[in-house]
Amino acid sequence: MSIITLSGEMGSLRDELAEYVCRRGGMECVDRRTLMEAVAGLVDISRDEHQLLAEQGPALLDLNQRHRQVFAAFLESVALQYAQRGKAVLVGRGANLLLRDVPGVLRVRTVSPLEIRAQRLARQEGLGLDRARQLATVVDQQRRAYIAHVFGADWSSPLNYDLVLNMGRLSLDQAATTMLDLAAHAEFQLSSESRRLLADTVLASRVRRLLVAELDLHALEVNSQGGAVVLKGYAADRAGVDQARELAATVDGVERVSSLLEVSPTMSKFLP
Repeated sequence: MSIITLSGEMGSLRDELAEYVCRRGGMECVDRRTLMEAVAGLVDISRDEHQLLAEQGPALLDLNQRHRQVFAAFLESVALQYAQRGKAVLVGRGANLLLRDVPGVLRVRTVSPLEIRAQRLARQEGLGLDRARQLATVVDQQRRAYIAHVFGADWSSPLNYDLVLNMGRLSLDQAATTMLDLAAHAEFQLSSESRRLLADTVLASRVRRLLVAELDLHALEVNSQGGAVVLKGYAADRAGVDQARELAATVDGVERVSSLLEVSPTMSKFLP
């Protein structure tokens, strides 16, 4: 069972490569369309807002903090559940960081020189080269801001990936062959320990999704190990702490809940 995450610069053939790899490898392509359809109806914001939030830094959007938190939690949970099914390529949305603690996941990034990316976008979108350069630059900035906001990480750092492919020099076939060959190695197959960690990560995300949707908690962290869930963060009052513990216990798979949530009305005003 292989899981590949694929991130990339605008115009670096990220989406085309994902589809090509999935066709050749018989894998499921978990791209923006797949995730948006899965989340549709679960969060009370429009489809356009879903697409914007998935691609742009939340600080750039005219959405309130509550909507950003709820959507990010739902998106994380849905992406992780697709990963748990295996034989999947997860495109963008910080999947490489969602799965960073799970050994055996192959994390790939595509890059290309700006001029090549601009030429591709100009052909695809019918734009002038100057406008295409601007589009590539702006979208990259938005993706970088989204990853920094949600994960506190550097989107472009090669240390967050196992493989960086220069799609200014490689064909889709060459890149796909490299990815699939690497994914076939034992190091990139999920072990029983990896599956356990993935299951823990999925359960934690489901708990977090419920708590964010139902309660006003801040700096929320949810950790899970074998059905034992630990909650960290801040609530405005003791009732919020008690409700969080009770709600977490209702999630299927949760066997025990430990709460390290703190009551801090002052902190709750300033933390996301």
